[in-house]
Amino acid sequence: MRKLALLDLEGTLLDYEFWELLSERHPDGERLKELLEKGLTSHSWYETFIERVRSIIGTPKSLVTETASKAIERIRPEATAFVSELKRKGYTVIIVSGGFEDFVAPVSDVLGADGFIAQKLLFHNDEVVGVYNVFKDKGEVVDKLKPWFDFIFSIGDGYNDFNMLAKSDVAVVLGNKAKEIAEELKAFHFKTLEEALRSLSSGELAKALK
Repeated sequence: MRKLALLDLEGTLLDYEFWELLSERHPDGERLKELLEKGLTSHSWYETFIERVRSIIGTPKSLVTETASKAIERIRPEATAFVSELKRKGYTVIIVSGGFEDFVAPVSDVLGADGFIAQKLLFHNDEVVGVYNVFKDKGEVVDKLKPWFDFIFSIGDGYNDFNMLAKSDVAVVLGNKAKEIAEELKAFHFKTLEEALRSLSSGELAKALK
């Protein structure tokens, strides 16, 4: 059986949010924070994402690079073990992030994931000029990969993960604020990644994953 695991990154495997950190250093920081909060707590993730990118047109690449470099420092202690356990169970592990390759690629390597899918910022003369949008909704990723796999597991922490979780065979929703999402999806709910790892290793989640 060909098995796939799709893992959200920010807020799930990382105690890090690119836009939150960038907003602390950007002239339009308050606007970025408002758009981020709206995107994470509603089904309008894509619309607010595009607005956020528009807000940082002209931002120096050096600021993006500096902000992205902080991600590796914020990998949650259980994240590597979570990826390793899925691979031990025979899963192809792919990071699916609404964030940018600038930080997703190095973090994916450190975690030992088999690959990643992320957005790509475009630069000209070392300034942000736009974005190459890989997906509007993480559910699209499931649709594109489903023909190649017999079973799909996913984990995420917010509404921007909703359709990815909904289209998976087994899903986990992570975090204190995500319980209602889990109930709506009839998915597993864990408060922390540590709890999810324990269940993945020898609990109810382990039983649910083939």
